[in-house]
Amino acid sequence: MCDVHWAYGVFEDGAYSEWLAVRKESLCLIPEGIDDVSAAGIPVAYLTARLRADIVIDGVGGEVLSEALGALVLDGSLTTLGYAASRTATINVTNLIWQRASIKSFILFAQPQAAWAEAWNTIVALLQSGAIKPIVARTFPLAETADALRYLVEGRPFGRVVVTV
Repeated sequence: MCDVHWAYGVFEDGAYSEWLAVRKESLCLIPEGIDDVSAAGIPVAYLTARLRADIVIDGVGGEVLSEALGALVLDGSLTTLGYAASRTATINVTNLIWQRASIKSFILFAQPQAAWAEAWNTIVALLQSGAIKPIVARTFPLAETADALRYLVEGRPFGRVVVTV
C-alpha cells in the first residue's frame, strides 16, 4: 500500500539525493518482478490517471498546458498538476470556450488514504499482469539531474524521465 501525504521535491527540498529520509507512510511496496525504473513511473502518472481518469493530465506546465487544452474533446477537462516547464502559462481562451472545456488543478498527495490504497492495488495488479507498463522516455544518473530536467522541458518526451541512483 502507498499512503503519501507529502510531495517530496514539491513541498520539501532535497529530493534529488542519493539518500532521502521519508516518512514510513510515504513508502510504497514495489512487487517482485517490477524494476525500479518502471516503479518510478507509477505514482504520479498512473495514480493520477486512476483517480481522475476522464481528463488530459498536464504535469509539465508552461506552453504544454495550452497545447494540452487544444487536444481536449468536447466537454473535456484538463487537469494540471505540475510546472516543470514554467509556473506561468498562456492559454487560447477560444479552445476553452468552443470545446466547453474546463481546467482544474489536482494534488495527488492530498487524496485520502482509501483512494491511494484502491488506486495503488489496482495499478500494481495491472502492472504484475503485464496489462500496463510505464513508458519511460529516458533515464539519467543522479549526477545529470539538471540535464534530465532540461530534457523534460525542452525535449518534451513521451513518457517519464527517471533519475537513477
